[in-house]
Amino acid sequence: MNSVLTSLRSPHIGRVKALHTSKGRKIANEFLAEGPQAVEAAAKSKKFKVTQMYVTETALNQFSKLISSDPIVVSEKVMAAMSSVENSQGILAVCIKDALPDLNKLTSTSNLLIYCHEINDPGNLGTIIRSAHALGAQGLILSPGSVDPFSPKVVRASAGSLWQLPFVINIEFEELRRSAQEVDMKSIAMTGGGKKELNDYIKLLPKKSVFVFGNEAHGLPKEIITKCDEQVRIPMKAGAESLNLATSAALVIYAASNAQTQIE
Repeated sequence: MNSVLTSLRSPHIGRVKALHTSKGRKIANEFLAEGPQAVEAAAKSKKFKVTQMYVTETALNQFSKLISSDPIVVSEKVMAAMSSVENSQGILAVCIKDALPDLNKLTSTSNLLIYCHEINDPGNLGTIIRSAHALGAQGLILSPGSVDPFSPKVVRASAGSLWQLPFVINIEFEELRRSAQEVDMKSIAMTGGGKKELNDYIKLLPKKSVFVFGNEAHGLPKEIITKCDEQVRIPMKAGAESLNLATSAALVIYAASNAQTQIE
């Protein structure tokens, strides 16, 4: 049985807590996988590998099948000090941030991609990652000014899909547009003022597509909308409020993925 780390002055706490911040993650080139779902995904994946695992005595017994490396066993108080959530499940892992895919390779090898312009809400981003993985998108591209995909809230909301879905960060729309054009990938702006309804457009979906989504509060800038190959809207009942970004993305990915399957 490993000895239990009980000191609240331990440098391990400082190391882990630093990864709660974007600056700390950048300096260390690491991030946190917290909770059994994220830790299991990290342990099974070949990317973003676990460099250190921390567990409480209770979690050591409860999640024994997830623990593939020699963990540091900590007290409940130490885990609470390390955790980014109020009620920790007693298990977290420090993971290395691998180099992300090359944009041109991603566009050339994919038929269905999602681009998010300045997405701000970590819950939305995590859910989009989860939906994209589950529903058939081949990758996600984030603009500068978007929330950090390695933040604890995004990692939790992705429910393990962060380790499964290829993604690229800090890509300006113009860079994406050039890369997409080189491989005949069409860019589709999802906007409430779109000229075509999704139901109709999806019937004529090109073989390679990247759907472009805007900020939760402000949507897509006009300069991006006008540069996209198409402007498409999700049809809604009169008087209904606009859909949440993550919900809209899930609907689009599901419809496009089904259409792509028929094309193939």
